[in-house]
Amino acid sequence: MKKPNIPENEAERLLALRSYSILDSEPEQAFDDLAQLAAHILDMPIALVSMVDAERQWFKARYGLSAPETPRDVSFCGHVVASERPLIVNDARDDNRFADNPLVTGDPRVRFYAGMPLSTPDGHVLGSLCVIDQEPRRPSARQLQLLQLLAQQVVDQLEARRGRLELAAHREQARQAAERLTTIFATMAEGITVQNAGGIITDSNPAAELMFGLTASQIRGRSATDPSWRAVRENGQPLPSNEFPSTIASRTRAPVQGAVVGVYKPDGALTWIRANSVPRFVGDELVEVVNTFHDITAMKAANHRVAQQERLATIGTLSAGLGHEINNPLAYILGNLDFALEELRVIAGPSPSARLAELSQVVGEAREGAERIRKLVKGLRALAREDVILYGVPVAGVIETSLSMAAHEIRHKASVVEKQGDVPPVLADESRLTQVLVNLLMNAAQAFEKGPASANHITITTSRLSNRRVSIAVEDNGPGIPASIIGRIFDPFFTTKPVGVGTGLGLPVSRNIITSLGGELLVDSKEGRGTRFTVVLPADEGASAEGSGENGGSRGRVLLIDDDPAVLNALRRVLSRDHEVVPMTDPREAQLLLDSDRAFDLIICDLMMPALSGSQLFRVTKAKAPQLADRFVFMSGATSNPDVQAFLASVPNERLDKPFSSAALLDLARRFVIKARGLRAAG
Repeated sequence: MKKPNIPENEAERLLALRSYSILDSEPEQAFDDLAQLAAHILDMPIALVSMVDAERQWFKARYGLSAPETPRDVSFCGHVVASERPLIVNDARDDNRFADNPLVTGDPRVRFYAGMPLSTPDGHVLGSLCVIDQEPRRPSARQLQLLQLLAQQVVDQLEARRGRLELAAHREQARQAAERLTTIFATMAEGITVQNAGGIITDSNPAAELMFGLTASQIRGRSATDPSWRAVRENGQPLPSNEFPSTIASRTRAPVQGAVVGVYKPDGALTWIRANSVPRFVGDELVEVVNTFHDITAMKAANHRVAQQERLATIGTLSAGLGHEINNPLAYILGNLDFALEELRVIAGPSPSARLAELSQVVGEAREGAERIRKLVKGLRALAREDVILYGVPVAGVIETSLSMAAHEIRHKASVVEKQGDVPPVLADESRLTQVLVNLLMNAAQAFEKGPASANHITITTSRLSNRRVSIAVEDNGPGIPASIIGRIFDPFFTTKPVGVGTGLGLPVSRNIITSLGGELLVDSKEGRGTRFTVVLPADEGASAEGSGENGGSRGRVLLIDDDPAVLNALRRVLSRDHEVVPMTDPREAQLLLDSDRAFDLIICDLMMPALSGSQLFRVTKAKAPQLADRFVFMSGATSNPDVQAFLASVPNERLDKPFSSAALLDLARRFVIKARGLRAAG
């Protein structure tokens, strides 16, 4: 008997084998299926997926054999690893290397053996896929070729398995990192608040809440100019809101350091704080002010706390900025994942292989995760925006976003029932409508004081009304509103909630918002049976009609303008299946192109670009070629910029807020191509 030789690269090979974390792992169906398939294809009683370790060969999958492993010295697979080539033994008794091998003379009495090396992409042979018979055999070249192909499938499964393990490890690391950041923010000794460009507090930590004697819900959403703030200077004189450190930092666009302010808590106690206010910019745009507060009332360990406060201010600034920086990358992540899913669907055909099906599932799971992030970013941006721009807003999307934002309040109190009819978009401002629906959903959840969530129901119903209007109803089966107070629920500051839970402004503000949008906010309540709030808004019938119909297979011509190549590539991949796409990263080159080539059905243009902004390109193009003006769709991930707000409010063009879905992008292109074809036909 000849023992298998040891390869010269044995140390590196064993390291490669261990990198797959495959040894002594539990059986897995994908590998078992490949072993069984190999046995059936070559009509053999035994098939094995074998991994050669330092002293043994271990079977990841075995068909027709009960032993989990054998010594390496007597293994046939060891010879495959040593030679790094296929091994075919037609009759082991006639082969000097194996005639007296205990696996030949004893169980499983090997006579025929065919093994294909399992070679990794970097050239290491980990083991073999082999078939065995107790009788001499001479397989056909076709059978051996199929066995070789199955061996490659085993390697592909190993690679996919390692990828899944690495992805799981990365996800766990990301989860732990997020938990650490949350813990750091929550356990800081320094108080921190974050205000948006409009002066509204969007975040706070427990230390700040303790300093001000307020709950998180009482702090967040409050403006720096709220008259309920009571602050004094160091000399005890009242400090007006326009001299608050955060207000000065926002106005001057410069940091304010070490300001000493006295703040009265609701119980009358005075807390002295040293405040720092740091404006944060994206480009030249002021996006928020990060405020840190050091309690100096007791003046204990002041030097130590000031140094600590400076370090925490930096962490707070970095943490606060993460959400504002993800729109662009999230846009092309979603676009590329959609493209990859569609490509996999086309490649797989009607009967995908197990490998392609699993790969599609992995990409789909990543797409679902990115979509959840998109919804949260969209919801947060909607609640933070200050501009009001009326356009056709899809009702289902606003409801989905609102439910995501209110989920934390609803989850443990009630179940949600959706009864959404076939309704057109409403003429509204998405951010304001989201704000109203979130408030109504939160109120509905807070109406339930007890009982299991399964017994409490919040029902959302949408319907088309006869007067070209759309209704969105939020109904609960809670205790209802007493008849004695239902006439006062829209009065400012009227609330039946305990102190610290409500301000009495949610419903009055909601009614004002809906009225400003040309709609109505109605209420119907019966004690003991529940409450129903109904939002009625005008339907954007024009947008609905324009978006109807099929593309009919006609390709349109689309110009894409964005200075971020990754975003541009993602847009191009999604649109190029159905349309001719011209991508450009330099708006100045796009201007030159439009001077000579005006045959575009749709022009998707980013607003925030160096050298030439999207609004400037639009104005120049409109002056030279007015017919192209209504073909512009503006794309931006920074709609809180005052210049962007003013421009979007001044033009009727559609907008595409980053991050967006591929479905929305394709629907947009389809509508514009249909419209352009209609205009050409009419002309």
